[in-house]
Formats: sequence, C-alpha cells, structure tokens
Amino acid sequence: MIEDPLTTWPGGFPYRVLADAGITPRSTRADVEAAAFTLMAEGMMNPTTQQAWSRLRDVPSRLLMDLLLYDIDDATIGRLHEEITRELAESAQEAGAPGTLPAGSPRPAAVPDDLFPFPSPSFLDGLIRFDR
Repeated sequence: MIEDPLTTWPGGFPYRVLADAGITPRSTRADVEAAAFTLMAEGMMNPTTQQAWSRLRDVPSRLLMDLLLYDIDDATIGRLHEEITRELAESAQEAGAPGTLPAGSPRPAAVPDDLFPFPSPSFLDGLIRFDR
C-alpha cells in the first residue's frame, strides 16, 4: 500500500512515523498496541511517535488514514511506470523536441511554494486582511 503523496498530517503521517517500529497498514490492532513496548525499548517513544501511536489506536482515525492509502502491488507499479515512460516518449516525438508538450496542450498549473503545510501563513494573512 502506498500513501497519497498530497496527504498532509499534523505531526507526520502515523504509518510513516511508526515504520521503524514495524507498524504498517497491514498491522493488526494488537500489533499497534504492542508497538508501544517496542518504541520504549528502542528509545523511540517521544511526543511525535506517541501521538502517531494514539491515532492508530483510535478506530475512526485509523479508518481515515487507511482511506488515504492505495493498495497497489509492485507489479502494477512497474507496469504503470513503463506505460507512463512510453506515453511520455511518444508525446515528445510528436512535439518534436524531448521534454516539451505537444502543440495546443494546456500548461500545467504551477503549485504555489506555500501550499503545504495547510493553512499557510499567507493564506491566513489573506483571510485576516479580507475580514477587516
């Protein structure tokens, strides 16, 4: 299972935070409960890991996290990588120059630098100024 790359989570995505303790989306509730002992024994229990551990122990919170994961096996990832590489090569040949978009293609939208973490300071500043 892979995590949605656009997911932001306060304190870090719990599965990523607890990966060193062996916790994955396939871990059982008992595994998550027992992870506290592993974290303490390895000296990894800190406020961040404790918060992640608590969130994984909460069923509604864990279901939300699991919703943000994609169940994709390695073979599928390899096949999709090959398809994307082939399509990019074909579109580059049609455009006439490598790395350029075909004529008439819309420009991709630029992602603002302050998009993450949400809400950004500039977003909040804009709301405050708008409200005055």
